[in-house]
Amino acid sequence: MRLHDLAVVGRIDRVTAPKQARSERSLQRVLAALEALLKTRPFDEISIPEIAARSECSVATIYGRFKDKHSILAALHESLRERMFVDLDLLLDPVRWRHQPLDELIDAFCTQLADCYRLERHLLTAVLVLGDREVYERAAQNMEHASRCFVAAMHATSAGRRGAEAESRASIGIRAAFGLLQQRLLFHPSARGRTEGLSDAVFRSELATLMRMCLRGAAR
Repeated sequence: MRLHDLAVVGRIDRVTAPKQARSERSLQRVLAALEALLKTRPFDEISIPEIAARSECSVATIYGRFKDKHSILAALHESLRERMFVDLDLLLDPVRWRHQPLDELIDAFCTQLADCYRLERHLLTAVLVLGDREVYERAAQNMEHASRCFVAAMHATSAGRRGAEAESRASIGIRAAFGLLQQRLLFHPSARGRTEGLSDAVFRSELATLMRMCLRGAAR
C-alpha cells in the first residue's frame, strides 16, 4: 500500500485530518481503497460502501473524515500533486542543468511528465471528468509550477535562452504538452487523433518535438 502524506491531504477543506495513529491508518486505508478501485472501473461506478468494505472501515468512519466520495478523490489528487512538485523540483533544479544542452532538458522533462501521467492514469482520468472547480484550479497550479521550474532550468542550459519571448514560448509548450497528455488519458486508445495511436515512447518523443517547435527562434 502506498502511503500518502496526510499533512498534504489535510490541506483539502473537505478532509478532516486525523489526530491519532489509529485514525491515520484508517485514512490511509480509505485512500488506498479508492486508488485500487479506480484501476478496475470508472469513479462514478464506485460507491462509498465499496470503499468502506475494501478499506475495512465503516461508512461512518469515512464520512467522519471526508465530506463525500469526491473529497476522497480530491485528497488523492492533492497527494499526487505534492509528489509531482517534489519530482519536478528535483528534475528541474537549475544547478543540475547548468551548461547542459537544452535538448536534454526537454527530453528529460517530457519523459518524466509522460511517465507520471501513464503511471497515474486511473486517478488522473477520474480527476479530469470530476467537474470539481477546486480540483481543476489545483491542477492548473501544476502547469504553472512546471512552467516556472522549466524556465529556471532553461536559463541555466548552454542554450542560455533569456527574455520574455523565450519564457512565453516555454509556457505555451508546457500547456500544450499537458493538454495532449490529458487528451490521451480521455481518448486513448479508441481515438484516431494525431497522437492517440502512438506508443508511450513515440508519444514522449512527440511531446519533446512540440516543446522544441515552441522554443525555436526564441530570443537568446
